[in-house]
Amino acid sequence: MISVLSVVLFCTILSSLSANGSLLTLHHQTSSIDDITLHDDAFHGRGNLPFIEWWYFDAKLDNGYSLVLGVQVLNIFARGIVTTRLTLYDKESVLLKNYEKYFLRDLSASSDIPSVYIEGNQVILGSYDAVNDRFVYNVNIQNPESSVSLQFVGCTKGWKRQQQTGDWWAVILPRANVTGTITINNTTMNVNGTGYHDHNWGIGARVAMHFGWFWGTCSSTNYTVTWAEIQTTRLTQIPIMVLNTKNGGYLEIPSDTIWFSTENISFDHFRRVPWFFSIETVTEHVFLIIDMEVISVDHTDMFGFIKYWRYHVRCSGTIVVDGHMETVDGISIMEYLRFR
Repeated sequence: MISVLSVVLFCTILSSLSANGSLLTLHHQTSSIDDITLHDDAFHGRGNLPFIEWWYFDAKLDNGYSLVLGVQVLNIFARGIVTTRLTLYDKESVLLKNYEKYFLRDLSASSDIPSVYIEGNQVILGSYDAVNDRFVYNVNIQNPESSVSLQFVGCTKGWKRQQQTGDWWAVILPRANVTGTITINNTTMNVNGTGYHDHNWGIGARVAMHFGWFWGTCSSTNYTVTWAEIQTTRLTQIPIMVLNTKNGGYLEIPSDTIWFSTENISFDHFRRVPWFFSIETVTEHVFLIIDMEVISVDHTDMFGFIKYWRYHVRCSGTIVVDGHMETVDGISIMEYLRFR
């Protein structure tokens, strides 16, 4: 499967070359964010065309645990695989990692609502609570070592945007209240905390022509910042930032007002990896400066050629919105992904 994907990537890159062998500039459309619906978070599989699609959830829990879980679909000419990943952390250190692989035929996913079954077991179910105007998700993953059964109840307005490479990034739950149970080696604990959920689809080989990206979230009492730094090449970037208000709306920050920087570079898995981050913006309505100091790093090789680092970071800083100031001080999860 990895070999087939590599061929697809190579053919797509060749299709972007002109007759004299120079790389043509990809179409860079102007991106903006829009409101989201349950249909956006449904399955967007594209028949026989190659694609990658995934649903991602994370949660920081009050008992010192945190977790990341998700479902990934890789389809190559109607033949593919489905994977589930669950990583549990205890005080930011890896406690347990589970990775399960299935045939594409084991997946049953709705194209109308976020409802995902694997081997007949429902893994994701999203619904809309019209009375309280919020999205509610139930997520269940079971394996021989552990299981999680969690409910994510949204407390911010979700949004979506189409990236410059044509794929979609939908942040359904920028911030959610999380409750449920975690079972480890037959011991079950009740948990609660704060979570996040997004969904990516329409991901083709053009995405791998990027160098990679950074992504993360930071929160104060009433504000949540979702940000990304898309590295189109090693030296060029596209910053993204959206600010959500708890129980309120969202504001997209213009990319030319966002400054993202990295420090404390060291080698990890034969790559230069930063251990300190800072993000800032100054606009008519928002002033923001947040530092992110790395507490722990968890590395994974994905699909044999993608390098992926998941960080737990301590966020500290200030968010000012229309004169109202709040302090950022807490642990967040962020990632660094590199294609080369």
